[in-house]
Amino acid sequence: MNINGRHFRTIWPDPEKSGSICIIDQRQLPHQFVIESLTSLDDSIRAIKDMHVRGAGLIGATAGFGMYLAAMNAPHHGVDEALEQAATLLNKSRPTARNLGWAVERVLAAVKKVEEGIEKKDMAYKTACDIADEDAAFCRQIGVYGLKLIAAISKEKNGEAVNILTHCNAGWLAFVDYGSATAPIYAARDAGIAVHVWVDETRPWNQGAKLTAWELQQEGIANTLITDNTGGHLMQNGMVDLVIVGSDRTTHTGDVANKIGTYLKALAAHDNGIPFYVALPSSTFDWELEDGTRIPIEQRSGDEITRISGMNDNTGRIETVRLAANGTQAVNYSFDVTPARLISGLITERGIIQANKEAIHALFPEKKVKNEARTTMQSTEQRRFIRKDALHLLDYLVIDQHGLQTTYSMGRTLDVSENGLKLETTQPISKGDTLLITVGVEDDLIDLRGDVVHTEILDGRYVTGIEFQDISVEGRRIFKKYGEAFRSKQAQNP
Repeated sequence: MNINGRHFRTIWPDPEKSGSICIIDQRQLPHQFVIESLTSLDDSIRAIKDMHVRGAGLIGATAGFGMYLAAMNAPHHGVDEALEQAATLLNKSRPTARNLGWAVERVLAAVKKVEEGIEKKDMAYKTACDIADEDAAFCRQIGVYGLKLIAAISKEKNGEAVNILTHCNAGWLAFVDYGSATAPIYAARDAGIAVHVWVDETRPWNQGAKLTAWELQQEGIANTLITDNTGGHLMQNGMVDLVIVGSDRTTHTGDVANKIGTYLKALAAHDNGIPFYVALPSSTFDWELEDGTRIPIEQRSGDEITRISGMNDNTGRIETVRLAANGTQAVNYSFDVTPARLISGLITERGIIQANKEAIHALFPEKKVKNEARTTMQSTEQRRFIRKDALHLLDYLVIDQHGLQTTYSMGRTLDVSENGLKLETTQPISKGDTLLITVGVEDDLIDLRGDVVHTEILDGRYVTGIEFQDISVEGRRIFKKYGEAFRSKQAQNP
């Protein structure tokens, strides 16, 4: 999109400096336009975690380039190991957006297809660039399909401005280009349709006030900033024709996790008979989760609620001030989940569909096969995420107590007992669930079944304790070897 008439993406390789990735530091917007360089994995993690970049698509693209930077800075013979470590660290940087894990997995899979170190580095770069290019292309297509919704309303209103309400920032700044929720708005503008956007301020980070309003101003699109609690009033009084929001993770059954407050907008739209659409590229779908209530919801510092930052009109400086009394306790959930029943439709790069499993899988049939394959335990040799050394990065398959819901992911060992493990997992797992898990050292691997007997959240990490149900003699031999290697590694790195 454009800034002062000049086209920018939100992330791009520096054309003048090899091994450097440029981003727009969104913390400084709208008051200052600052381009920052990422030259290492740590830079990429910090940019994601501290919200120099934010938004599902851009987080995914940054993770892809973060994997490239990890590969680039690794010795030629150690690229695979460096990427495995990078994958673990990146996946922990922010938990909710599915695009992050999707991008990490895509780079890992691509790099494993080539043999030589330099080829692996080149492949990591190419894949990261492909991820960014596809994100922009998919968002553009979302605009093409979403335009039809706006055009139909415009026709009903005899050309009067279509009033669209959006929440948070699902615009160009949240993706690589075009945005998801804003792509149909830009397409409507280009088609000569009059539009006006109600922009939620979106506390506590104020992405609507700081980013969406500024972005729309740069594009010359009429918009009005409102407090987060104003939307219901506008809907009751016929001042909203359409709601379009983005998504950070959408289950393959249609439940949507988006910025906190989205659920309340969906309820208000449903009560007032106003269409409520979610715009998202397919990289945002979670093809493993059936139920949105199991989406991990990020909790951030309460300081983001008790304090606020902005520009001092007198000094021109960015300052942070306290809103609440000193010592005020605050809880800061960053996302909520809107159930599929409240959603009029999903706008994707392949078309607009209903928010249900049947419609989603019909539009993405190749994903259905992939998802069904993960509901049963595959052989160790065939599993997609298997590592030669499973000591630090484990495969596991989660089956809930009803036997219906499955999740396939990775975890890190925290402790080993005689008949079980304590793991740090990438998402919450419930007590009573079953885990099918791979353990082993080097090429000595085995699949074991265990029950979840303990769960806790420790310093923001999900910790799961499991006890194995039945272990063969061969399994006990490998598990003993696994435990010895784990404790040896602990002794080396206390």
